[in-house]
Amino acid sequence: KKISAIRDFHIYRIPPGTVLIRISERKPIAVIVFNDRSVVIDDEGYILNRNPNLSFNVPNLTDLPVVSGVQSEEAISAEKIDPAYSRVVKDIISELSSLFGSRRIHLDIGAFQNISLLLDDILRVKIGRGENIQRKMEVFRVLLPAITNKWSEVEYVDVRFPDNPAIKYK
Repeated sequence: KKISAIRDFHIYRIPPGTVLIRISERKPIAVIVFNDRSVVIDDEGYILNRNPNLSFNVPNLTDLPVVSGVQSEEAISAEKIDPAYSRVVKDIISELSSLFGSRRIHLDIGAFQNISLLLDDILRVKIGRGENIQRKMEVFRVLLPAITNKWSEVEYVDVRFPDNPAIKYK
């Protein structure tokens, strides 16, 4: 129960001398980078690599989205990040994963006032405040066909105001 990388477990006794342990692990969705360290989180915000005495190996660590702009003092408790942060990260990452798969994603939380993301180190998307994230991501999804194969020509996509989105070309 103390290992945060384990979501759930069941122990079964099979007489006469067998014990079966079934473990379900948490799946990492992002890496949060702080000034002094980084943590791997799952979709509920649990920190999977919080115990330095346990070896934690993620084979696709470099493919995970990177999240920055989170203040460690306000975001981290003993085993989880703040639910407000985990909700925003989960909503954005799950939407982008369904659109792009495992492309490089850099999400900057910006203290919930100036959230933005960078896709493939090319396309900047301004999301703004941490409210109505799902609506803003829906608007971004609708705008994507207009910029398909033109990412290098786009300076940014702005969905801060979902009723008035904008695409700024270079």
